[in-house]
Amino acid sequence: MPILSREELKTIITESQRPSVSLFLPTHRAGPQIQQDPIRLKNLLKQAESQLITEGIRAAEARDLLAPAAALLEDAAFWRHQDEGLAIFRSPARFRVFRLPDPVQEFVTVGNRFYVKPLLPLLVNDARFYILALSQKAVRLLECSRDRVHEVDLPGVPNSMTEAVNEVEAPQLQFHSLPVGGMTAKRFHGHGVGVDDVDVINLQRYFHRVNDGLEAILKNQQAPLILACVEYLAPLYRETNPYPHMLDAIVSGNPDGLKNEELHQKAWAIVEPTFQKARTQAAAQYHEGIAKGRAAHSLVEILTAAYQGRVASLFVPLGVRRWGRFNFEILNLEEHEQEQPGDDELLDLATMQTLMQGGNVYAVHPDEIPDRHLAAAVFRF
Repeated sequence: MPILSREELKTIITESQRPSVSLFLPTHRAGPQIQQDPIRLKNLLKQAESQLITEGIRAAEARDLLAPAAALLEDAAFWRHQDEGLAIFRSPARFRVFRLPDPVQEFVTVGNRFYVKPLLPLLVNDARFYILALSQKAVRLLECSRDRVHEVDLPGVPNSMTEAVNEVEAPQLQFHSLPVGGMTAKRFHGHGVGVDDVDVINLQRYFHRVNDGLEAILKNQQAPLILACVEYLAPLYRETNPYPHMLDAIVSGNPDGLKNEELHQKAWAIVEPTFQKARTQAAAQYHEGIAKGRAAHSLVEILTAAYQGRVASLFVPLGVRRWGRFNFEILNLEEHEQEQPGDDELLDLATMQTLMQGGNVYAVHPDEIPDRHLAAAVFRF
């Protein structure tokens, strides 16, 4: 199953329409606890139906809306292939289910849009990155989070340098190997070629073909990319790939003999400080911005800036909810002690607006919010 991405989250947000039902529950991979998971979902569906009726929807319509989720209760195969958590989104137009690698708090809500804050730890600003395992004989692109690794299909990408070279129209060539420095260079001899082509030229052809296939996948991405290759290939590959978020450090050595999980473990040791550094820098920018009017911690200021596209970085607390309504036309905030019909979860609302406007969101423990406020935001202007 692919890692949930920022783009996928944006799709969930834009698909929202009233009434949007969001359900979250912890699940189990094995053991007798598996039998309790469908019972948990059944109870959440009853709560969802009750909330829908409170929102003014007839009981029969509420049951029809929830029917696809209710059908999962009898799907034994579905429950045998769970992870640590489950997210279910249902609206009149959409039904989406995500297995989650981390446990989530049991929760259901009905509103104008899907509730997405519990998904944030899976996203780019927390721990999402790519590994490009590259050798002359094979190519693998791995999409990773802190706890997961998923191999991405690469249609149109040559499986090896030999395949890439053979795609080039040329007379039939003969291989001869010549040692060059610490590596072996191959010369090709044949009429019509003009001059002898050394291995570097063919590697560049190969790498350009690889990049042609990666372009659509990495376009507009901000996730770090880590190379896994023998050291002499890294500078040659960097010359052909303009991706701005490629890290300098590599997983050194031939990756062909390593499993995806082994590559993930080695790469995580490299990339984890990058994620920590980004969050630390955002927190420092908040403290500097408070003194200059370029940061805030009040909900009304944060929501206003989020709707205006001014939030560069937002810290929100996991497991904390604030209910109310925000009128973005007159920039008025109304907060409630408990959820009322028509309410939004205000922290989630700020999160969605920030993500939709290209800002960064850090979902952290409440104690990790700068100065331990409810939320904190750094503004672009």
